[in-house]
Amino acid sequence: EQQALRAMTNRQHLNLWLSTLSAMETESGKRPIVVIIGTFALGVDIIAAEENLRPLLEPFKNSLDIRGLYFLDNSKPTSEEMVNFRNGFADLIQECVDNVSQETPLSFLKSEWAIQNCGLPPFLSVSEFSRLAEEVAEVQRPHVGSLLRYLHHNNVVRFFHGESSTPDSLVYLGLPWLLEKVCELLSCTLKRPPPDCPL
Repeated sequence: EQQALRAMTNRQHLNLWLSTLSAMETESGKRPIVVIIGTFALGVDIIAAEENLRPLLEPFKNSLDIRGLYFLDNSKPTSEEMVNFRNGFADLIQECVDNVSQETPLSFLKSEWAIQNCGLPPFLSVSEFSRLAEEVAEVQRPHVGSLLRYLHHNNVVRFFHGESSTPDSLVYLGLPWLLEKVCELLSCTLKRPPPDCPL
């Protein structure tokens, strides 16, 4: 695996990171903010570089909030261009910090740990799951939907109902158990009733 990563081109690495980020979702449902910065020391055609990268970014325009694509000459760290960029980037970082809850991600990780280590049943209703998340990780009810999306995206649970869920909708915690049941269902044979059966 490490050899495969080392053999990847910069373009493939960037595509891998963009694909990973596009699978994530913030608690509020906002798209992850992305800024792409390319540095060079003279001799680079910036216009050609931008035109080369834009087709790579196109598939992610609906899943990522791509704020900018910058190419900077790092041989002149004190140039006006670099100073203006750093100031603007600092403002963007502050905006990201202001929009991120420091408590909720920790509660998500606590919930993930509990599911993987506490010997829970293979499935729970949404109402049961909500009580568990509140008791174990102090996840408040309004954030349970975001927690379920996070756990589903990270293959910790399977939850198929989304916004149409009800308190009785099921959250599958035991993925091996669920896979086993699906395999049993797919491999079972239909039993026909005997000829004299009245049904």
